[in-house]
Amino acid sequence: MTKVRHWLLLSAVAASVSQALAAEQEFGKTCQPPPLPVKSSEGQDIKPLNESAIQATAKETVIQGQDSALLKGNVKINQGGRELSADEALLDRKNNRIKAKGTVSFNDGRLHLSSDSLDAHTDENRADLESVTYKLLGTNARGSAKKLHVSQDDGMTLEGGNFTTCPADDPAWAIDANEIHVDPDEGWGEAWGAKFRLYDVPVFYFPYLSFPVSGERKSGLLYPTFTSSDKRGLEYAQPIYWNIAPNLDATITPRYMSYRGTQLNTQFRYLVGDDDLGQFNIEYLPNDRKFAGADDTRYLFNWQHSGKADEHWRYNADYTTLSDDAYFVDMDSKMGSSTDTQITRTGSVAYLSYGWNFLAEVKDFEVLGDYPEPYKVVPRLELSRDDTNFWNGLDFSFYSELSSFDNNDNTQPTAERLHLEPTISFPLNSPAGNLTTELKLYQTFYEQHDPTRRLNDSVSRTLPQLRVYGQLNFERQLELAGRNYRQTLEPQFQYLYIPKEDQSDIGLYDTTLLGEDYHALFRNRRYSGLDRITDANQVTLGVTSRIFDQKNQERMRVSIGQIFYLRDATVGLENDVGQVTNSTSALAGEIDLRVDKNWSLSSNILYDTDTGKTNKGNFRVDYRVSDDKLVQFTHRYVRDISDGVNIDQAGISGAWAVNSNWKVFASHYEDLNLHRAEETYGGFEYEACCFAVRVTARRHLNTILSNSIEFAGQPTYENSISFEFIFKGLGGHGTSGDQLLSKGLFSYREPYNLSY
Repeated sequence: MTKVRHWLLLSAVAASVSQALAAEQEFGKTCQPPPLPVKSSEGQDIKPLNESAIQATAKETVIQGQDSALLKGNVKINQGGRELSADEALLDRKNNRIKAKGTVSFNDGRLHLSSDSLDAHTDENRADLESVTYKLLGTNARGSAKKLHVSQDDGMTLEGGNFTTCPADDPAWAIDANEIHVDPDEGWGEAWGAKFRLYDVPVFYFPYLSFPVSGERKSGLLYPTFTSSDKRGLEYAQPIYWNIAPNLDATITPRYMSYRGTQLNTQFRYLVGDDDLGQFNIEYLPNDRKFAGADDTRYLFNWQHSGKADEHWRYNADYTTLSDDAYFVDMDSKMGSSTDTQITRTGSVAYLSYGWNFLAEVKDFEVLGDYPEPYKVVPRLELSRDDTNFWNGLDFSFYSELSSFDNNDNTQPTAERLHLEPTISFPLNSPAGNLTTELKLYQTFYEQHDPTRRLNDSVSRTLPQLRVYGQLNFERQLELAGRNYRQTLEPQFQYLYIPKEDQSDIGLYDTTLLGEDYHALFRNRRYSGLDRITDANQVTLGVTSRIFDQKNQERMRVSIGQIFYLRDATVGLENDVGQVTNSTSALAGEIDLRVDKNWSLSSNILYDTDTGKTNKGNFRVDYRVSDDKLVQFTHRYVRDISDGVNIDQAGISGAWAVNSNWKVFASHYEDLNLHRAEETYGGFEYEACCFAVRVTARRHLNTILSNSIEFAGQPTYENSISFEFIFKGLGGHGTSGDQLLSKGLFSYREPYNLSY
């Protein structure tokens, strides 16, 4: 049967088509297609054609001259794991043609075809089949056709055919068309005269339709979203994707809002070379019928860019502007949150090396609502260097900064600041612990322009700093509940000294009080920025203990520590904020407990030992089985955050896959002081093999940033509900549980698990 080598049906044709189309075996009723086979149903390895021998069997063989043979009864032809079976097959070597009829079946491990008849031209690598069903193996794509034409160059064309990704015999959706063409190179399909059927009911007619067979994107309509809310009424958003070029694309989304009008949102993305990428985001509503402000034209513009010129030079830009302070509150934009009180605009150029590093940055702000105007930095120039073991075991580092501060409020001072900060340290490290002695000098010069004449025009500040930090490492073997563990004990200490200097003649340009927790106890600064360097003569003591299991995975970490002030710290911000008059700081502690792969607990606390009150506390319990099965409980408390106001909030969020189809998700956050809900968010998702339905509802407090007319008439709460319908296999996909909880103001925070 060596003559059959020239007539093997579709071996070259189907192999080339299947390389682009991907694949699947018989998948019956399951949603997940099995992996691509490496062996045929006969157990043969799938090999390249030029490495494969031909095997053919039949109940009866009739030789018709020197150039043809007729095979009858249970015909099977195999080559390299590719299989053809039929009731009858005619092999015509002279015309390079093969005809098969009866129950014709072909499978190359990537493409499966079943037909009543087949006519193949092996020299042209093409074949025609009638009354055919097909499956693209490795995906759930399948269908049938009256006629099917397949070739190496043109791909697969179906006449009177249909396409679906539903594996069941009664598909939830399907595309019926006069003609369907599948491109083997692009992984896309096209249909002419197409009817979209939902449970065999025609719901749409498309003269022309394109759809993905693989994960590639192509110009066309994306899935719409439907929403109803108190602020915008009924909403319909229809994204349109435009694949301009391999390095350019755009998504244009008309958004109809029954209360406000029609908004046009556009995202344009670009890639220049291998290292430069960015995007433009434009949102425009020409006539907001519900807006009470002076100008009813609402807009947002955003540009982001990042890139590098070579191995050392980097540059970044992020610029946003919008029409009014209430834009994020009213429009539910993806570019910001309704609780944002300002937008930041930055641009930077950086030079990075193993020696000197340089940064040039400009930073501007646009304040939303009645909040203080921050200083913009135009520009900030930084020059720094780090040298490890530069001389006799000493480390040297140098940081310098030249900044110019400006403010849109003409009554506020402006300034230029030059700061020099050399540091010499002597580290001693060993497995038993480490000890670092550090000497630092803060040298700062100010040129200030104060219209009120309260601040000096020129200020020079010189402050030395001595810091000694050490840590010891102890460990022992421990047995708990019949299991062996390793426990560590890591005491830490720090001595910090900075002399006192009156700095009240320096304005506050970029300086605020830093947050406090256990790790903050060992900082050498109490304020951000450089306008205040607090005096210090203090000792910090702390200890951390960890428990590791036999796999060296951290199961528990507990830390506790406190600062002991040997002298009051008198350098503060306005109204003496930040000054220290107590003998000790608040007692800071934290705990992280990994009970197992599912359960974890974390908490941190600041406890004032002088007053016996808790200043700050956070608590979180996580139960996480998988991305689709998770529950999180959180509580946070901050005492006297502003004018005697406390923050006391508790929340619970979770997502749970009830079964392979149904997911539910919900979150609720309560203000325990005011006894009211901050936000409630929830919904469900039904995900079948080839489509998904998602319904979400949300109720949250409205944000009032000012008393201006833009925020007039805002109700206490905003309510909204949204609806999404996704056809899988036409560009849609499901969503994990933590992603379903990411849309709220108090979104789910994934725990940081070091061990698992």
